[in-house]
Amino acid sequence: MKYMINLFGYNVDCEIKVNNNGLSIEIPEENQHALKQYLIRVLPKYGREASHDSPLEMLVDLAIEAERTLDGRMVEPKLKLPYEFQPEIKEKLIEAAALQDMSATQLLIRIIEKKYQKVMGQ
Repeated sequence: MKYMINLFGYNVDCEIKVNNNGLSIEIPEENQHALKQYLIRVLPKYGREASHDSPLEMLVDLAIEAERTLDGRMVEPKLKLPYEFQPEIKEKLIEAAALQDMSATQLLIRIIEKKYQKVMGQ
């Protein structure tokens, strides 16, 4: 069944599978790539070195290590985008973000990342 989980302050779409032997979570490749980009952006804020050459497994290990030293969860750096929308577009953006339990800025970043990956063929 499809489900959204929050990993290190980032909402990731995944598929949860339950079988006789246990529970497994599968994250589609495009969502793994988006999570990797997020971790590359966020980990330096928590004193961890991350680069585009770093494998996802290493980034996840660094994120787990960072969260263990925190009192809470990692969060995406706050960013104010200088944008203006028509009121009805802004309302749709805010509503869509609320349904996904994220800020409008986070949703915009996610949309831009997905479009960039599509255009750049990544």
